[in-house]
Amino acid sequence: MDGSPVPWLSFLLSSASIIVPVMVVFWIIGERIKNAGIVDVVWAASYGLLAVVFAMTQAGPPDRKMLLLGAVLPWSLRLAFYLAGRFMREFPHEDGRYHAMREAWGAKASQMMFWVFQFQGLLIILLSMPLAVIAADQEPHLRLNDYIGGALCSIGFLGEWAADDQLRKFKSQPDNKGKVCSAGLWNYSRHPNYFFEWLVWVGIFVIAAGCPGGLFTIYAPLLMLYLLTKVSGVKMTEEHASKTRGEQYANYQKTTSAFIPWFKLKG
Repeated sequence: MDGSPVPWLSFLLSSASIIVPVMVVFWIIGERIKNAGIVDVVWAASYGLLAVVFAMTQAGPPDRKMLLLGAVLPWSLRLAFYLAGRFMREFPHEDGRYHAMREAWGAKASQMMFWVFQFQGLLIILLSMPLAVIAADQEPHLRLNDYIGGALCSIGFLGEWAADDQLRKFKSQPDNKGKVCSAGLWNYSRHPNYFFEWLVWVGIFVIAAGCPGGLFTIYAPLLMLYLLTKVSGVKMTEEHASKTRGEQYANYQKTTSAFIPWFKLKG
């Protein structure tokens, strides 16, 4: 294992030099079309972009860079295309989260939205550090944790894909309008898509953990867990579903695990 200091500042500056201007450009686009929901697509695509940049610029061996790209690119691109499709289907209607922000901020909405985009950019920059650590590791042979982490990323990718596809098919049926989806993975978790997305981050950390400085990136899956369960993911979805689906969703909450897929609970 290479014992040289980890160039954290260099990693941060590399990410920032890409993400900050990208967020400025898409903030301008979002304001032109009056729809900030486009930032969700940028969020998903940014990790694939940074994985490619780090793979091209860091000194790790080809096998390690291929592992990084295999772990991140399929997940990032699939999620970006999925969110882009949802954005286009709902356009020009703006996601309720951002619409509520605009209404609350009034005349200052545009400038405040700029900082929303930049805050998301800051999170991307911080969360991209495990990707840089993996790409920079010069260990020529893959370790056991690399295989375990890669497997976790694959399970997370396939699980999130399946959950999103099951929800899409459920919503596409006119008879299901206003109903609670409990098909497939949604029978075992109220938010399987968020759980499997988090599992990808766990897998990325497991890969990074064997690299110099990699253990310090434990904050990435922990931060994502907090964001997904306490900030924008589970929390907002639960609040919206409780308001729009009432008793039906309350019963679903009583019998179905909130996050980790598990067997049905007694209501």
